[in-house]
Amino acid sequence: MFEVLDCSPLPQFAVGNNNRVTYWNKACELMTGLKATEMIGTDRHWEPFYTRKRPLVADLILKNDVKKFLELYKEKNPGQSKIIPSAWEAYDSFTMCGRPLNLYFMAAPIMDDRGHIVGAVETLHDLSGQLLSWDPKLGAHPALQVNHLKQSALLPNNFQLGHLIGKSQPMQEVYTTIAKAAGSNANVIIYGESGTGKELVAKTIHELSSRTHRNFVAVNCGAIPETLIESEFFGYKKGAFTGAATDREGYLDRADGGTLFLDEIGDISLGMQVKLLRVLEGNGFCPVGSRETHLPDLRIIGATSRDLEELVREDKIRKDFYYRIHVIPVHLPPLRHRKDDLGLLTTHFVRNLSMGHPLPDLSDDLMRRLSSHHWPGNVRELQNVLHRYLTLGRLDFTPEAQRSSATIPRPAATAPDKPPHQETEGRLQNAMASFEKEQIVEILNQTRWHRSRAASLLGISRKTLFRKMRQYGIN
Repeated sequence: MFEVLDCSPLPQFAVGNNNRVTYWNKACELMTGLKATEMIGTDRHWEPFYTRKRPLVADLILKNDVKKFLELYKEKNPGQSKIIPSAWEAYDSFTMCGRPLNLYFMAAPIMDDRGHIVGAVETLHDLSGQLLSWDPKLGAHPALQVNHLKQSALLPNNFQLGHLIGKSQPMQEVYTTIAKAAGSNANVIIYGESGTGKELVAKTIHELSSRTHRNFVAVNCGAIPETLIESEFFGYKKGAFTGAATDREGYLDRADGGTLFLDEIGDISLGMQVKLLRVLEGNGFCPVGSRETHLPDLRIIGATSRDLEELVREDKIRKDFYYRIHVIPVHLPPLRHRKDDLGLLTTHFVRNLSMGHPLPDLSDDLMRRLSSHHWPGNVRELQNVLHRYLTLGRLDFTPEAQRSSATIPRPAATAPDKPPHQETEGRLQNAMASFEKEQIVEILNQTRWHRSRAASLLGISRKTLFRKMRQYGIN
C-alpha cells in the first residue's frame, strides 16, 4: 500500500498504533520540508502544523476518540467523510515553509485481514494552491462548485463555515444558502438585524467563491454624504472639481474582478440607484470628470436590516434595482432565535479575547444569565458583553446595569487621587489599551508578523493596524 501512496500527488503520512510515523510520502516531504528519513519512527508528525504537541486526526481515529476530535477541531468543520465513511475530516489554515495554506485533511483507519485497526493514514489537500492556479475566466473552481460546497457546508457536527460560528438549525440553513451562493456569480442580498454578522456572511461568500483572490470592498451606504456618493463610487479625474488634486479610484474600480459589499443598501438614493443599475446591466460608468467608460466585472452583495419590499412599496427603492439585487436572499437569524449557539460563540469570543491568558471560568450560572438575556444587539452585543466581562470582571448587559452585575472579587483599591468617575474612566482606558496591545502582539506572533493576515484576523484594516502598532510602540 505504501508504494501506492508514494505515487500520490497528495501529501500523505501513516502512523501505527503507537502513534509513531510509519510512512511519509514524497508529496508530504515537499509540503512540510521534512524528510521521511527524519520522520519515520518518531511521533513528530504534529510539528509542521502546530507550535506544541497535540494529536492529529490520524491519532484520534486510532483511538476512536470522537469527543476529543470534536473538541480539538470544533471550529474546523469536523465530521465524517462523505467519500470514505470510516474516515474523519476537517479543514484548517496554516503557514508552512513561509507560505499560507488552506488545508482539507482526512484520516482513515488501516485494517488488517481480521478487521483490526493497525494504523491510520492521513491525506492533506491544499485548497489554496488550487484556487490560486485556477483561471477565473473558466468559471468557478471545481472545488467551489455547488455540490462540493454543499458537501463541506453540511458536514455532520459542523460548527463553523468561514467566519461564521453556529451549529443550530437556523445557522445550518444559512450555511446551505451560503454554499449555493458561493458556487454562483449571482448578486446576493443579506437580511438581518444589526449585529447579526451580515458582513461576515458577505466575506465568507466572497472567500469561498472564484473571486476570492480579488478585492472585497465594503461600503456603508448610510455613511456617505449625498454630495460625495458619486465620486466615492465612480472615482474622479484630476481637476474634476476643487480639491481633486490627483486621480482617485472609486469603489467600483477597486472591486473590479472581486466583490462589492453594500451595507445598508436601502439607504442609497433613487438617483444613485439608476446609475448603479446601468453598471449592473453592463453599461459601465465614467469617473467624475472623465469621458472614458469603465466596465468593471464585479459581484454585488447587499445587506440591510430593513424590509426592501416595503421600501419598494414606499417608492424608496426602484423595482428594477430591487430585482437586480434580490437574486439570492440570505436571512440571518437574530441571536435570540439561535441560543443553541451561545455556548460556541461564548467560548470562541472568550478564547480570542483572552489571547493566550488563562481562560476564565464559564460557570453554569454565567451561561444561564447569558441564555436568559434577550440580546437586542445580537452577536455584536455578546462580544461586547464578554469583552467587558474579561476586562472589568463584571457581567453587564448594558454599561448602566451595575446593580445586576456578577462581580469577580478583585484586590482592594487604594484611595483615588482623582475624582471617582475620572479614576474609573482612567482605569478602564488603561485596561482596554493594555488588552488591545496584548491582543495585537499575540496575533502578530501567530501570523509570524504577516501584517495583512494579522489585520484580517483582528478585523481591522492594515492602515489601522500600523497606526495602533505605532501607538503602542510595537515593532
